[in-house]
Amino acid sequence: MVVFTDLDGTLLDRATYSYAPAEPAIAHLRALKIPLVLVSSKTRAEMEALRARMGITDPYIVENGAAVIIPGGQDLVLGGTSAAAREALRLAATASGVRVRGFGEMPLAEICERTGLTPAVANLAVQREYGEPFVVLDGDVWELTAALHLLGFQVTQGGRFFHVLGGCDKAQAVSALTAILEDTDTAGLGDAPNDIGFLRLMRQAVIIPSSHLAEMQEALPRAMLAPEGGPAGWNLAVLALLNPLHK
Repeated sequence: MVVFTDLDGTLLDRATYSYAPAEPAIAHLRALKIPLVLVSSKTRAEMEALRARMGITDPYIVENGAAVIIPGGQDLVLGGTSAAAREALRLAATASGVRVRGFGEMPLAEICERTGLTPAVANLAVQREYGEPFVVLDGDVWELTAALHLLGFQVTQGGRFFHVLGGCDKAQAVSALTAILEDTDTAGLGDAPNDIGFLRLMRQAVIIPSSHLAEMQEALPRAMLAPEGGPAGWNLAVLALLNPLHK
């Protein structure tokens, strides 16, 4: 088995970014030598720091599927550059008349306020290589999305931000990684619309309750629903998946 998981609002508490309630299931995965692949909108710098704290050495997917990082191996880069994403966002906003504010325009204090991150962690979050998170200040995000599509870019929605990406998403990255892994039995956990694509690829998808629950259940009618939100629900869901009675 390989377990794929989103981070914010799923394995990490949305407010505190703690994964402490999930530590029993993480330890159980480690004991069974089951890979835990982190799939997130976070940057490489953020995820390297997190993986070090968690003691995880498995491959991981950064910036909504822009790259698959394989420790000790060849990274798979699927997306374009952050500079290209920012320029596309600027052009699409002008063409659609939608007012946006991207990460690149935000001072560190604003990022901390919008995310709840400490300045040290926010400094890791701004080290983007591939995409650009943004908020919509005024206008229709769907008109902006259409304008970005004409430029060859796409938009996905996370828990706090929209993200503009160049020709990639979490599903493509997960598919690329599973193609080179020997294990084909997969489970995945997520809480937001940008997780739907990769969860559809899983043998067993798990929805972590959030404000997007209705949309997630409509898109994933056969998915298992975790008993509660955040890392506590993640912990219970993963332990249930690992229980032979639930196979």
